[in-house]
Parts: sequence; C-alpha cells; structure tokens
Amino acid sequence: MGLPVSERRRCSVGRTASRSLYRLAFIGNCHRWLAAAYATLDPSLFSKAQEPAITGELVRAMKEVKLRATAPTWMIRMYVADDPPVNAPGRLGKQRRRVDIEFERSERGAVFCLCFEAKRLYRSDSTSEYLGDEGLGMFLRGEYARDEDTGAMLGYVQKESVDTWVGRLRAALDASLDLYQVTSEGQFAAALLIPEFPQTHRSVHLRPSVGRPILVYHTFLLFTSE
Repeated sequence: MGLPVSERRRCSVGRTASRSLYRLAFIGNCHRWLAAAYATLDPSLFSKAQEPAITGELVRAMKEVKLRATAPTWMIRMYVADDPPVNAPGRLGKQRRRVDIEFERSERGAVFCLCFEAKRLYRSDSTSEYLGDEGLGMFLRGEYARDEDTGAMLGYVQKESVDTWVGRLRAALDASLDLYQVTSEGQFAAALLIPEFPQTHRSVHLRPSVGRPILVYHTFLLFTSE
C-alpha cells in the first residue's frame, strides 16, 4: 500500500520547502562567487568601460576563482556563462535573446538557474535604461527566467555613488508601480544576501504573459575612478 494522503501531502510540502532552501542557498552562492571575482578587479580601470567589457572580465575572473585550490566545494557543481542564448517561446536559433550572465547548478533531479541582466549607471537616462525594455523589462516579459521564479539585475555604477542610484531607482519604481507591475508587497527594498554586497535590493513583479510573479534581486558594483 502507498502512503496515506495526509502523509503524501506532508512529504510534498517537505520537498517544496527543501527545494526553496536549496534555491536560496544557490542564489547566495551566485552572489558570493560574483563578489569574489569583483574583489580581484581594479574598479577604476572600468570607469568608462562598456557593459560587455565589464561583464566579460567579471565572468573571466569568476572562472579563475573557481580554479583556486582554496575555492569552496560548492563551486564544483556550479557553472557561469557570459552572454549565453536564452530559449523563449517564438525565438529560435540566432533570434534568441542573450542574457549577460547565467549561473547554473545541476544535481540529480534538479537544475537551478539564475540570470543576471547588467546595465551601466552613468548618465541621466541610465535609470530608464535599467528599468526599460532591454533591462528589467526582459524579466517582466518573460524573455529571461521564464521558467524561474527569480532573476537578478546588476548595476555598474560609473558615476556618483551607489546610494544615489539606489535612491533614483527606488523613486522611479515607486512612482510607476503599475507600469513595472510591482506586486502589493513587492516594492523595492533592501534584501541582504551576503555581507560583501550590503546594497542588494529586491522587488517583486507580476508577469501576466508567464502567469506567475518574479522576484528580482538588484546588486550594484562600483566602477568609478575616484
């Protein structure tokens, strides 16, 4: 005989909770790996660099960090890619979008994935670019992370301070909650994942085309010459 219905439900809830914990640990480790790579770079050298150049150097550095004898064991099953194509309905082959950074961890019966879209924050229209169709909008339309409940944004701060840009992004989102499909409890707010990135924030957005919301983490890396 199989398990009683009540026991099957309890097991199902337990598996769901366990997967959620594993996913949160995976998301934290993605940011830890990113932080370790960022720590090897000289930010001042990238104060005027284009996004692909910065992203490429971050991914290169992450791969070097993984090869260290001191690299933590959790990195062994994790992979990172720079500018990989993303599968989405209606887009095949060369028509597929390419996300800036993709992390993946595979294990028996489960694959965890986290996509990062990166934008420079350096001029008056950077806020709209960060939140626009080619930035946050890629997640809201389901172009990125369509099969996931979590996505991530990276802000490369090349002018002014991280606090300044955090304030601008918060104000822009709060002023247009409907435009950005922000949920009633998902307004832009601090969300500490790891000590190395104290300015990480999060927001939650509806995705009508997907049928479920997405939680987006926002992390900011300083690349100024000062």
